[in-house]
Parts: sequence; C-alpha cells; structure tokens
Amino acid sequence: MNCRRLGAKANCSRSATGVARLMGALLVVAVLAGCATVTRDSSDEDKRKAAAERAAARWGLLIRDDPGAAYDEYMSKGSRQIIPRADFVDRMRVTQVRTATVGDVECAADSCKVSVGITYDHRLMKGVPNTLRENWVIEDGQVWYVWPQ
Repeated sequence: MNCRRLGAKANCSRSATGVARLMGALLVVAVLAGCATVTRDSSDEDKRKAAAERAAARWGLLIRDDPGAAYDEYMSKGSRQIIPRADFVDRMRVTQVRTATVGDVECAADSCKVSVGITYDHRLMKGVPNTLRENWVIEDGQVWYVWPQ
C-alpha cells in the first residue's frame, strides 16, 4: 500500500503495509506447500513437515468458517467415501473453533499422526481447550486428512 499514491499524510499507518507483506508471504508459503511432493519413501522430516503444514492450513480454513474448502483441499479419498461434503460442512459449523496449534507429528511409512491443540466455543461454554489426535495418510504425492469413523 503506497500512502502517497492514496493521498494520505506522510505518517500513514505502516500496519497496512505490514499486513499486505504478511498476506503475500502466506500466499507464497501456501503455493510452495501445495507443490511439495511427499511419498512413503520421503524422509521422516519431510513427512512431518508436510503433515504439520497441511494440518495447520486445514484448521485455518475451519477457523475462518470455510469447511467446504477444508473438505475439498485436505480430505482423503477414503474419507470422502465415508462422509459426504454437505454432511462434513454441517458438522464443522456446529462448533466454532477459535484457535488451533499443531503439536507433535509422528509419521510411519504411509501415514502420520498429528496432535492439534484447539480452543473452541460450545453453546454452554466459551474458550474450551482440547487436544485432538488426527490421522493423515500419504497418497498421490500428498498428505491427506483421514475422517475418524
């Protein structure tokens, strides 16, 4: 954002510039993360990194109330056979998640377990903390979320 071009005073807020830079950096990270290929033969470090990045991105969509995109971009093929998109969207909108932090990530040959600490609002209580243990599977060069049965 160029303050002079917009006719603002010389001491315009730098926060808008900082936000623009942050948004650009996040876009670059998202694009690069989407291009990374992970296979069962990838190093444990690469698998953990990919799983952590994708889990964080998935939760980011859920926090921003975009469960449809979370389904489309991160749900495994097998999970899509278990839960239809509309049902997933309905279930994810029941509880408002405030924060999500990826913790430990453990990977085997073709799967990973990701620990995610969340804070959510329940209809009876606000700011409820919980830790989830998610399963992710490596298929088609990427790490995909597995819906719990």
